[in-house]
Amino acid sequence: MELRASSVLLLFCVTIIILTSTEVDAIPSCCVRVSKNIPWNTLCLMSNHEIQHRSGPCDIDAVILYINNKRICADFGVLKRLKKLKKHCKPKRTRAKTERTSSSVL
Repeated sequence: MELRASSVLLLFCVTIIILTSTEVDAIPSCCVRVSKNIPWNTLCLMSNHEIQHRSGPCDIDAVILYINNKRICADFGVLKRLKKLKKHCKPKRTRAKTERTSSSVL
């Protein structure tokens, strides 16, 4: 009887450890609400984006934007704006890149 109780306790502890493990991303960080109006200058600073689907572990559809190492949850309408802004957002020139181009001209 005592062996059975300790086996059940051990199984329970192992299950809890597996479920709370962050290495496997067992508990996803989902968007719970979305922003519909994001300024265009903020969208120009975006470095990456992901799509969150309702059919997965999360409850809502969203576009996750990565801006300055922060996550912003946006409505799917932002994808159309991103395509339009891609033409207008120009990457900022760094000083090293500017120096290299000016020295190669000489």
